[in-house]
Amino acid sequence: MKKTRKLILGCIIIAVAVGVLIYKYHWSNIDSNAYLSSSARGEKSFEVCDSNGQDKANSQKFNFKKFDGRWSLMKFTSNKGNKVNIIDNTKIEAGKFYIVVLDSKYKIVAKKNEARDKGNIKITIPKDGEYTIRIAGEKASGKFDISVNAKKNVDISHVDFWS
Repeated sequence: MKKTRKLILGCIIIAVAVGVLIYKYHWSNIDSNAYLSSSARGEKSFEVCDSNGQDKANSQKFNFKKFDGRWSLMKFTSNKGNKVNIIDNTKIEAGKFYIVVLDSKYKIVAKKNEARDKGNIKITIPKDGEYTIRIAGEKASGKFDISVNAKKNVDISHVDFWS
């Protein structure tokens, strides 16, 4: 009887651990690649967003509070082999915040966790096509500030928050 209880308890612990791992790394968890690369238009919200008209053709800059969700805010077209550098001066004061670059099939080309990863995002474009710069946040506050430059020209467009 004691062996049976230990076996049942062990199975329950393993089932709970597997459930937690599946939730954490797959479903609607901001830390999961599935969430960051989803093609679904997710909910997004800001409490405060102040851009002061500082956006330029190749950059985007704004202050924000309590950002939740995903926003694909810039798109660019580039050729295979082009070296693209996203200069990142973002400063996050609270919450979780990611910058992700996706290809046209929503596959992650580059990912930066602002709490953990330092420096700029450097990419060698794997194939001709359109790429998306997406941000994802969970109760995130701070200053978003990136600019995009490349060895060869890239065609950059901005996506409105409400789109």
